[in-house]
Amino acid sequence: MKRLLPEILKEANKLATREERIQFLQKNDSPALRDIIRIAFDKDVISMLPEGAPPYTPDDAPEGYAPSSLYKKFREFRFYFKGPVAEGLKPLKREEMFVKLLESIHSSEAELLVRAKDRILHKKLIGITRKLCQDAFPGLIAK
Repeated sequence: MKRLLPEILKEANKLATREERIQFLQKNDSPALRDIIRIAFDKDVISMLPEGAPPYTPDDAPEGYAPSSLYKKFREFRFYFKGPVAEGLKPLKREEMFVKLLESIHSSEAELLVRAKDRILHKKLIGITRKLCQDAFPGLIAK
């Protein structure tokens, strides 16, 4: 079973050296991880959602048993961040879709996505910084 993204970031945070963290992130590379990193640290990625967590019912399934995961749902991110797809949606529809997404994934992943969207990922996972992510994935973060 694949580790959930919050688990990967927390594990990377626990490693002793910067080089170990970089190698661990690279070893666990995925499109979903890269998107979360870009959302959290790239200033070109602009949220079209209100700040904070919307009212939603967190999934209470054990880790790995939620109906979906960020690995499956990362393609939906285009609806929530500035671009032609998101701009074509009415704000209420966009927020409704976001709530459904949050309710379909494990609560730790939902929290991670909200924190990344609000650019406060680093405050929760100290050690996972913009610079570390730039070193692990050169060219991923534009600004």
